Amino acid sequence: MTVTRWAAAAAVPALLIPLLAGGPRAGTAGDPNRTCLVTSVPLYSQAMWRAAAGTSPEANVGIANWGSDPQNSAQGGPGTAKSAAGARQIATAEKDGTRILGYIDTNYGTSAAGFTTADIETQMTDWHSWYGVTKFFLDLTPTATTGQPYYAALKSWAAANISPAAAEWLNMGAYPAASSWTKDGAVIMDWEDSKAPSTPPGWVHNYPASRFAMIMNAVPDTGAAIAAAVRDIENAHAGAGFVTSDHTYQKLPGWSYWSTFAGDAAGPGCT
Repeated sequence: MTVTRWAAAAAVPALLIPLLAGGPRAGTAGDPNRTCLVTSVPLYSQAMWRAAAGTSPEANVGIANWGSDPQNSAQGGPGTAKSAAGARQIATAEKDGTRILGYIDTNYGTSAAGFTTADIETQMTDWHSWYGVTKFFLDLTPTATTGQPYYAALKSWAAANISPAAAEWLNMGAYPAASSWTKDGAVIMDWEDSKAPSTPPGWVHNYPASRFAMIMNAVPDTGAAIAAAVRDIENAHAGAGFVTSDHTYQKLPGWSYWSTFAGDAAGPGCT
């Protein structure tokens, strides 16, 4: 995401997709949080990196973004050169169990200057060669199926040139037009809004919740509001998500807020 959308903890047990090194975990009968939401945090500032800096709770998934890149008009990505400090941050986070995704703005797959598939491939290569990243967060993905060839090509290229285990999150911020999009993304972020998600299309329930992620970005700093947001995301069949009061994703709302969200996401039945 750009500034107006996305950019300006414990290891997760194995389940369905390698991208999460696990996914939603089942709670015990009667638990208020039955799916155990995977916490997925945009790490787009030093303040946000606090969620993956070694103090519990740590994010399950973090989306790294150094905020500038020559291939896409400085809209975010791996940066203009390798950062030694950034490499240390990623290595520390991964050692502690946070799975790192590399942010790339795709400008809705329009192939405009700076956003051709070759440009995106260059950024994937930089993320991998500089930081060892093999999972990518492709922001500004369209919902219309006409955009699929662009993302299918990126998926195939990454598998052949980065790693057979390469995978992509596709951030649409809204429900995709058809289930065929699931062929192109390991995870689809199908909601990003200030309000609770609307009812997902029926076909979404044909896939495990671990294939979907959501964001609610204007949730007040109260325990009841945070808990309700986690339930809303889970009830919309998403297995990963983030809840915040800051729509710019540039700072944690506060350690207490973050800890409350992470605790609600884990739920009492999760281990």
